[in-house]
Amino acid sequence: MSEGHRIHLLPPSAAERIAAGEVVERPASVVKELIENSLDAGARWITVEVGGGGSRLIRVTDDGEGLAVHDLALAFRRFATSKIRTSDDLLRILTYGFRGEALPSIAAVARVELVTRTPGAEASRIVIVGGSQEFLGPASGPPGTTVTVEDLFFNTPARRKFLKSPVREVAVIAETVNALALAAPDVAFRLTDEGREILWYPPEPFANRARRGLGPAVAGHTLEVSAAIADGALEGVLGTPQVAQPRRRHQWFLVNRRPVRSPLLARGLAQAYHTLIPDDRYPAAVLALNLPPQDVDANVHPRKTEVRFTQERRLFDEIVREVRRALHRVPLVHVVPGGRGGPGASGPRPAAGEGAGADSVFDGRWARAETGPIPPLTSADDSAQGAPAVAVGARWPSIRVIGQLARTYIVGDSGGDLVLIDQHAAHERILFERLLGRRTSEGARAQGLVSPVIVQLGAAEAMLIGEADAALRAIGFEVEAFGPGTVRLTAVPAIAVGRAPEHLFRACLRDLEGDGGPHAGRSLEERLAIATACHTAVRAGDPLDTRMMTELLDALARAEDPFSCFHGRPTMIQVRGRDLERWFYRRG
Repeated sequence: MSEGHRIHLLPPSAAERIAAGEVVERPASVVKELIENSLDAGARWITVEVGGGGSRLIRVTDDGEGLAVHDLALAFRRFATSKIRTSDDLLRILTYGFRGEALPSIAAVARVELVTRTPGAEASRIVIVGGSQEFLGPASGPPGTTVTVEDLFFNTPARRKFLKSPVREVAVIAETVNALALAAPDVAFRLTDEGREILWYPPEPFANRARRGLGPAVAGHTLEVSAAIADGALEGVLGTPQVAQPRRRHQWFLVNRRPVRSPLLARGLAQAYHTLIPDDRYPAAVLALNLPPQDVDANVHPRKTEVRFTQERRLFDEIVREVRRALHRVPLVHVVPGGRGGPGASGPRPAAGEGAGADSVFDGRWARAETGPIPPLTSADDSAQGAPAVAVGARWPSIRVIGQLARTYIVGDSGGDLVLIDQHAAHERILFERLLGRRTSEGARAQGLVSPVIVQLGAAEAMLIGEADAALRAIGFEVEAFGPGTVRLTAVPAIAVGRAPEHLFRACLRDLEGDGGPHAGRSLEERLAIATACHTAVRAGDPLDTRMMTELLDALARAEDPFSCFHGRPTMIQVRGRDLERWFYRRG
């Protein structure tokens, strides 16, 4: 073996720079590590100053307990920490920093000065350049700690050239500060860039801090969630479906006051909003979990940005349940003067648990009625079942049908407010919930055909039949093989008896073909329920008489999620009577 291929130990300087890469990826990584140290030191206020996008200057100042002079040099050695004594401590981590890598990793690739003072002692100062100590001695300064990081990556130019523009790096720093501010709402945070203030968060309750972090476009359209789950607690602020975002950047997850990335929590949040928002939108939310330390593994990522849970399935189910429960309090979308329904148009929502005033659409009349049997839209649907009508609870709006607009919208009067209902979206919601809610061990109730229909299948359809046989039966389609490339359709879902059987069957198969489309991530059974409801529901352009419109609204009142269809579109909007009066100059 040649000398160049023999195994040897790396020199300390090279090893330190490689190790630094695990912790210090960009300026925001430095900001994160230094803020976490400040929080662990009990700081009540933290100021972050940056220049040159953070590559020229990062300075973090706090009023925490500071470092004793005899600990200064040790703090810049790898694996030196005050937070872990034995390996067993890793099972009950309650602090942000515990690896003992942040300060030495930062000092290995920058020029670092730390000035600190503990209560009742003199201030001390240490200077580290590229991992080498250049000064240690007395200084002057207030109680707390100031860490100044200059010329980041000055000795690793290959990494420096991969940094983005200063504007982009400052944006990432702002996101980092925002995340940590959400985790510590009782601490004041200030961020400046080249002397210009970017963020200022005063100490405040968690819900207020969460709304501040979500931004003004979302803050006025939120609900709160608070519940005991999985031997811990869940607290959060949820954006209403109307302010769902095109990207996930308005989602924040906190576990034991630590901002984390968690696919599990992201999936749980998405599942809770399932069918309430379009599939190409993402909920806006801040969710904070507090769990026993032994149930959380925070030691799975070098930068401590990911965690694992010991009870993942239970945690997922409980998050979906509690978030969904809070979302069930979402009111009608309503229109304000000069605006349109949708994001930015709805008025403020009351927080969970707060009483709604008479001025709010979310008062005693507007929440969902208790779930019960859904009456048919037409007598042909369920006449044989004889399901008793369920009285609509006082929480559902009392709507008097006025008529139909453009053969598409039902126009109603609710206590002097104008309500517009999308007849297709409303009927889709009703039928979808009926298909999935009335299943038994044998599947949904099917309606046998007096004359079975013979259906010739294409190659793709024939392959899909075999794959989707269980889902078809669960929804109510009964299909038998009837020769090569042919099946006999003997029953359809009971809700669809008014539609041409072969046309409905083929339309549903078309919707199931392929892996693309907005509902591709859902189960075959659910996709089939969506397709069946979509092709069975009344359409825009279908005339409805007053009786049919009244029956549709009665059925919608009994839906689990009456305010949106499964595509996430609203089923109805409201125009407040007082707004109409303002439009016609009847009131100021």
